[in-house]
Amino acid sequence: MSKKIQLFIVMLIFPLVYVLYSMTPIAKELFVNNNNDYYFLFWIIVIILHISTFCIVKRFLKIENESLIDIGYRLTHKKTFLFILIYFIISFLVFGFTEYTLRGLEINENDLKALSPFFPRNSSQRFLFIFSVLCSAFFEEIIYRGFIITRLVELGINRWIAILPAGVSFVFIHGVIGFSQFTFYFIPAVIFGVIYVLTRRLVFSIIIHLLFNLSAMMAVLSIVK
Repeated sequence: MSKKIQLFIVMLIFPLVYVLYSMTPIAKELFVNNNNDYYFLFWIIVIILHISTFCIVKRFLKIENESLIDIGYRLTHKKTFLFILIYFIISFLVFGFTEYTLRGLEINENDLKALSPFFPRNSSQRFLFIFSVLCSAFFEEIIYRGFIITRLVELGINRWIAILPAGVSFVFIHGVIGFSQFTFYFIPAVIFGVIYVLTRRLVFSIIIHLLFNLSAMMAVLSIVK
């Protein structure tokens, strides 16, 4: 399989799968009908999609006798384990802070329903959110920064220009979106891309991605009385 075909699959087919998923009854129940009962099912499937696409990208690298090191992920297994351990320590501190702060506080049910379904609304959802954030930051940076930008550069695209199409692919893995949402995802994608191009290391964009997404766990605090 040529690198062009690999790039076509990752840049176009992967986002198309996510867009189609965003049009399923599961996604519509959560994001259109605001049915919170679908929160767990929706995000578990997203995690499975992330893991699946990551495995495909690893396979593409193996075909070319490459590894994650070649696209900027240079942490050893031991350092990866330590990195994830530190993340869990920080994330559970944030989780504990949020839960402690919410104790005894009143939350208006209408305000809670008005909160975007993206944000976790209760303890169990916040617990799942910790794992969702971890998968998103790691796999999205590896695929939509490391792999795509590297392949585009190998095909003769300027590395700074490559940030833009990689960013567009990243935007559409978040489903069917409007212009304002496009901007919301595209600007961070460009920032992550610039960090990757400047450093040629994915660990920095992964860290920022983790912290950016993890902060959403505390969104519920904005509606407490």
